[in-house]
Amino acid sequence: MTSITPEASETTTAEQTAIQLRKAGATLAQIRAATGLTERKVKEIVKRIPKPKRSRSVNSRAELPFAKSVERVLPLASRTQGIRDYELRNILHEEYGCTWNTSTGKYESKYTSDHIKRVKNKVRDQAFDLGCNALFLPDWVDEENPRASSDYLIAAATDLMSRADEYVNEYMTLHGISHDAGYQNDMLARRKQCYAVRQQLLKLAIPGYSDEPIEKLLHRTAALVGELDGTPDIPASERPHDTGARASPKQANYYPEPSRRDAFLDFVEAQGWVKAGAAA
Repeated sequence: MTSITPEASETTTAEQTAIQLRKAGATLAQIRAATGLTERKVKEIVKRIPKPKRSRSVNSRAELPFAKSVERVLPLASRTQGIRDYELRNILHEEYGCTWNTSTGKYESKYTSDHIKRVKNKVRDQAFDLGCNALFLPDWVDEENPRASSDYLIAAATDLMSRADEYVNEYMTLHGISHDAGYQNDMLARRKQCYAVRQQLLKLAIPGYSDEPIEKLLHRTAALVGELDGTPDIPASERPHDTGARASPKQANYYPEPSRRDAFLDFVEAQGWVKAGAAA
């Protein structure tokens, strides 16, 4: 019976290791470093072993911003005070990048609401696996007095809506459709008017309540009121319903991208979150 010398045993072990590494997708250089075999020997061992197809990396180009965002958000969301919305959006803005809109003069983030949702869900899952909670806080919350801050805003909102109801009721008393105005469904007409009054009031009072900019709303309202009043104070070419010869279209605004290095600061200033020069 032929005995196996220690040298032969060592060589066999190294060769088996090389085979397993090749099946796992290791390169020739990695196999040489792990086994100590010569390049010629490694090539001889693995030449009949097909290298497995490389699986799609989790951190591929498409997934890299997502993975890095999750990696950065997790430790902040796992804190006792959690992560605020502006911190989350700052991270996504940096990882997904932004583009400069030359028409509006603002930086526009590339991340979407779907990205936010995916990052939050992934962070929650990882936090659960680690045995902790992930908290995502809106920016208005006072983390030291969360209940008191919430109760205050609820009370304030109740007071505001109560006052809005008073204004709507006053308006309907002064300008509401009369019951004897000849409408077949005068009660329905009054309900419709009451709803429209409330919507107009909120649009005028709350910036962002409507997608229509407040300047455009006032301009359109002034044109309509002027026509009904018989004293139009807006040139015909600027009226929303004008169908005649139109004035030459206004040249689109063009804002060159600023050369400053902090793009995110440009972005938040353009959004009105921070006043220009406040961070100086």
